Amino acid sequence: MSKPLPQSAPVVIIGGGIIGMSTLYHLAHRGVPAVLIERRKIASGTTWHAAGIVGQLRDSNSQTELGKYTARLFRDLEEETGQGTGYKQNGTINISLSDVRHEQLLRQHDHAARMGIPSQVLSPQEVKEYWPALVIDDVKSGLFVPSNGQVNPLDVTVALSKGARQKGAQVFEETKVENLEIRNGKVAGVATDRGTIATKQVLLAGGMWSHLFGKAHGITVPLHAAEHFYIVTEPVDGLTSDQPILNIIEERNYWKEDAGKILIGGFEAQGKAWAQDGIPEDFEFDELPFDMEHVEEDLMRMFARMPSLENMGIQTFFCGPESFTPDGRPYMGPAPELQGVFLATGMNSNGILNSGGAGLTMAEWMIEGMPSRSMGPLLAARAHPFQANTRYNQERAAESVGFHYGIAWAGRQVNSARGVRRVPLHREFKEAGAVMAERIGWEVPMYYDAGNPTWPDSPSLGWKPWSEQVKQECLAARDAAVILDQSMYAKILVQGPDAARALNHVCGAQMDVDVGNSVYTQFLNSNGGIEADVTVTRIAPQSFMVVTGHPSQIRDQYWIKAHADPSWNFEVFDATSAYCLLTLHGPKSREILQSLSTDDVSNEAFPFGAARAMDVAYARGWVIRRSFLGELGFEMMFPTEFTVGVYEALLVAGAPHGLRHMGMFAMNSCRLEKGFRHFGHDIAEEDTPYETGLGFAVKLDKEDNFLGKARLAQQKEEEGPAYKHRMVSVKVPGLTAEDGPYLIHNEPIWKGGEIVGHVTSGDWGFRLGAMVGLATLEKEGGAPKAWIDEGGFEVQIAGQMYPIEARLGPFYDPKGEIMRS
Repeated sequence: MSKPLPQSAPVVIIGGGIIGMSTLYHLAHRGVPAVLIERRKIASGTTWHAAGIVGQLRDSNSQTELGKYTARLFRDLEEETGQGTGYKQNGTINISLSDVRHEQLLRQHDHAARMGIPSQVLSPQEVKEYWPALVIDDVKSGLFVPSNGQVNPLDVTVALSKGARQKGAQVFEETKVENLEIRNGKVAGVATDRGTIATKQVLLAGGMWSHLFGKAHGITVPLHAAEHFYIVTEPVDGLTSDQPILNIIEERNYWKEDAGKILIGGFEAQGKAWAQDGIPEDFEFDELPFDMEHVEEDLMRMFARMPSLENMGIQTFFCGPESFTPDGRPYMGPAPELQGVFLATGMNSNGILNSGGAGLTMAEWMIEGMPSRSMGPLLAARAHPFQANTRYNQERAAESVGFHYGIAWAGRQVNSARGVRRVPLHREFKEAGAVMAERIGWEVPMYYDAGNPTWPDSPSLGWKPWSEQVKQECLAARDAAVILDQSMYAKILVQGPDAARALNHVCGAQMDVDVGNSVYTQFLNSNGGIEADVTVTRIAPQSFMVVTGHPSQIRDQYWIKAHADPSWNFEVFDATSAYCLLTLHGPKSREILQSLSTDDVSNEAFPFGAARAMDVAYARGWVIRRSFLGELGFEMMFPTEFTVGVYEALLVAGAPHGLRHMGMFAMNSCRLEKGFRHFGHDIAEEDTPYETGLGFAVKLDKEDNFLGKARLAQQKEEEGPAYKHRMVSVKVPGLTAEDGPYLIHNEPIWKGGEIVGHVTSGDWGFRLGAMVGLATLEKEGGAPKAWIDEGGFEVQIAGQMYPIEARLGPFYDPKGEIMRS
């Protein structure tokens, strides 16, 4: 007879795949005897048929460290539990077939060295030594990472289960979760077909089942199942168990040894959504029909790459479901809609690879309230309400299959589920030649080219097909005027008697300012780290308008509410769709605006940082003296219905002054020249304002005790020695826009023969005529200004070293005289 369910548990985990099991294991090893509920058998959904590839190198430091942790966990788990895992370090080889991909591999080699992961650049002939039957006529290079490897997914899940149960955790198979019990906006229990477990914390790790289950409880979990295929050959003579895994990104496939056979899987550019009418109730260890016609082109590439496959014989044509998310990244962390619910789902066929780090992170989150490492790109709170739409997820999941493979570059765009969210001027911008990209459903103008308003499909890491248009937009901002639409940015209204108190609690700056003042500030966490980068305008005695980036629309609302005292009297209202945000920049912007308003917009009457309710053309709304470009600028926020009228008036008034449209690519170039930080690229949860040069936005003397104040007070007192790192602006003399190479992200910075930092973001600066970027520098015992000022820094780009200039202030208008003029 099966054991009865406990009446209560500190944590209930829904889903017995490797992510849920890893979290159970890590909770148990921290003294939390959680309960895991699985509808069938553990690993019976998608875990069991995973390829089991284990890689370590990620885009960020924190994610790479978690990847390294996963590899260590798999190595040690068998010794701990006595359960074999099939783990072996046979390494991975990525190969390049084009100059762009070759440069990417060289950059990955540089990044790997910075992260302490040994790697080796291989010649085509050296690649062939590892894979003798491979056709290498078009191979340009390979990158070998010896410490990567593979594991048996089912065995390692069993090992995690055994390790968790040895520490007091419980696993219940053949138990169906029917719903969550909710009281006063908080989870109170998990109802199953065998009874209810009372709990205050639930982890939803249900893989492809998570979307509809979350939706039924008002929780947005954007994902859907899609088909994933691979083939397995007959046994291959001479194939050793230490055969390195092979990744051919440009041909969208991976190759690995599997019990003496070769397993070859593909991630086609356009996949197939599965179970659009719902996942069958009896689904367990099931295979899907193999659609030979759908994958024929991919199979032909595989056989062309290794002609001897024809003589080996194919033992298995396998197809199984995996869950994919709209942006190709998992959803992890607290669900903003329901207190006590956490998500760890949507692994995009990387569940094994993510599992150790994901379980560790979720255990930290649920026990300590926050993880020990930055998880910003993966936050569950990044999901927007519209992404609960099932049709949207079905269409995007089919394309998400291909996100992992193919060349990633700035022009890589999605094609599915387009036109979901449109700014009020969408039609007008298209007529003006806007070339749009999709950002969380929004159609965003990236640059303008009336002669050819279509996305190019020729990848480039340097000068791009749109660079000349971006150049003209940047120079217009410097010499005349530009209009930039940022209406997709989130507008969050915080209002009520305790609105100032609620904002002061999460912000480093003083929020209790006079009406008509705009404040640049950061939302902070308890460690003083940056959770958001925003401007806040007091528009009435009890009303504040928070403007933040469009990815943070839900996240920032959640942060305010999650850290407020329940007794405070205020409300948070999402006003994003209620207002446009048109921004006017450049030396002619004041003349253009003044011609449309009877209000005085002179510098004396309307200084930098001020906000005014003003007449503009036939509309009335808020105008704020701000600029993310470093030029004289005005941000104009009007009710949505007035947008077109104001825009048309601005075009007429701006024509004699050379007013030009600007897209997001040009804005990024300008902000880099000015040294303005971008949240998510340059600054994130592990960075403090003082470390990143934003200490001016912290007011330690304000009466309200805000998040992270103690840590920041210590850093302020100790100055340089307390800073783990310092953010600087960098410039690379001698490079040209046409030839590069370009600063992009993660390029190592050297000084005195040691790696002392890396570039966080970079691009060509058209106003300065130089390669520019932002970088973080580290030094044992702190990074003082004198050490930075003495110079001697070099940046490593695709294996080559280039001297750089580094400074704490920006290279463009270092005193800020232009935007304050």
